[in-house]
Amino acid sequence: MGRKNGYFQLVRNENGMSIRIYPPENGGDSVAYQEVVAYLEERRMFDVDVKSLAAAINKATENVQQIVLTLNPGSPTDEELSIRVEDNNMKAVARFYPPGNDGKRIDKNTIISAISGKGIKYGIREDEIDRFLKERQYCTDYVIAVGKEVRQGKNAEIKYYFNTDRRLRPKRNPDGSVDFHQLDNISHINKGDVLAELIPADVGEDGIDVFGKTIAPRKVQKDTLKYGKNISMSEDGLKLISLVDGHAMLEGNKVFVSNIYEVPADVDNSTGDISYEGNVIVKGSVRTGFKIRALGNVEIYGSVEGAEIVSGGDIILHHGMQGMSRGILVAKGNIVAKFIESTRVHSQGYIEVDAIIQSQVAARDGITVMGVKGNIIGGHVKSATYIKAKTIGSPMEVTTTVEVGIDPVIQEKIVALQQKIEEKNKSYKKMAQLVELFKQKFEAGKLTADKVEVYKKTLSEMQSVRNEMLSSHEELEQLSQELVGNDDAYIEAVHDIHPGVRMIIGGDMKIVNAGYSHCRFKKTDGEVKSYPV
Repeated sequence: MGRKNGYFQLVRNENGMSIRIYPPENGGDSVAYQEVVAYLEERRMFDVDVKSLAAAINKATENVQQIVLTLNPGSPTDEELSIRVEDNNMKAVARFYPPGNDGKRIDKNTIISAISGKGIKYGIREDEIDRFLKERQYCTDYVIAVGKEVRQGKNAEIKYYFNTDRRLRPKRNPDGSVDFHQLDNISHINKGDVLAELIPADVGEDGIDVFGKTIAPRKVQKDTLKYGKNISMSEDGLKLISLVDGHAMLEGNKVFVSNIYEVPADVDNSTGDISYEGNVIVKGSVRTGFKIRALGNVEIYGSVEGAEIVSGGDIILHHGMQGMSRGILVAKGNIVAKFIESTRVHSQGYIEVDAIIQSQVAARDGITVMGVKGNIIGGHVKSATYIKAKTIGSPMEVTTTVEVGIDPVIQEKIVALQQKIEEKNKSYKKMAQLVELFKQKFEAGKLTADKVEVYKKTLSEMQSVRNEMLSSHEELEQLSQELVGNDDAYIEAVHDIHPGVRMIIGGDMKIVNAGYSHCRFKKTDGEVKSYPV
């Protein structure tokens, strides 16, 4: 015999009306006091002795309990049901109550009419109605209607089959030097490779609640594949395929493929300067005075002298650069090198190098100098986030400046704007003096017709310069607001920081007068402080 809830029944005779409480069977639920009270109030039976009722319900655990409710026998009570809608109108539940001892039973048509009267029109489960009519269990939930659940869709997704994270660091050897054989931050691809795949948006499917109301799924975001040259799209519009061997990269949400220009030997008089819209690989060295400009990556296997390398991607120097105080490295991506000496370096990504000597180095991301020696000696090295080296400075107390916490890209823009404003201001003053001279001659009637034209032209140029100065001042003010210090910026020496080192963190300077070992410097409470590592 199955589980069966306890229930109650009204009993009517000549002495009045009683209620009979039946106990549960086989682990069913006992009769709930609140349910009985609600049932009686529905019949306007308010003068019930609630204490006696509660006591009878509590006692009806194994045996039937019966108490008199009223001396008025009233009218016969028929079998009936109550319906509640729950789960955001996705489910309708009926509970049935037995007829009194002289009441009538309910039929299927009456149940369906009651359901319809509640406005329920979708997902009606006649099998549950039939189940009740067969077993007639009371004070028991019967799920008589179930809505159709909405099926939520999915946003469109683009899968990229190449490295899209330019912050990915190269692997390092046990001694801390860069492993140039495993540069995973460069995505070499072959002709015919699938670069990206679009998984279209799934708009989902409408749901319907038990009242027949349509429930729309959440809106999804659609997407499209965006790409540059050297790439084709599959016929179904879902895949991007490379048309050339080269290097893939993601700029914003657009896929680019740069094909490779390879120099088998040195960049020197035999090649001249190189300017290429893709990647450049130099198997030899780059000699002093020569330039390489590439929209993609630049990878050089030999040494680099006092040359200028400008890259729209990453710069990889397998040997290093002795810049002879005229060398320049500029990368929109990252820079990885064996060493950098006497060179001006600017990276909008990170810099990984074994040693930096007497160079002006700036990176938007971190600078890591952890090679065999791992030295930063001399020059000015700055990063928006962190500088980490084995040793900073030298026992000879060579002046070395390391700076973190302020974006060097914004710093350089501010300096350039300040210089521009200064130059325009000088030009404006010269023109103002000339205009004043013209004005005096004009008022004295001594200004010839050709000089009048010069006078008008100068006035126009003055206005143009003034407008440029105003625009530059606005841009300068905006950049100054963006120049916010990074509270998490730090300078770390795994081994030593020698005296003579100037540390600047978030604009505050600390000059190292005594050496430090195994320490990290951060700005805390407005002061540059050291912490052990």
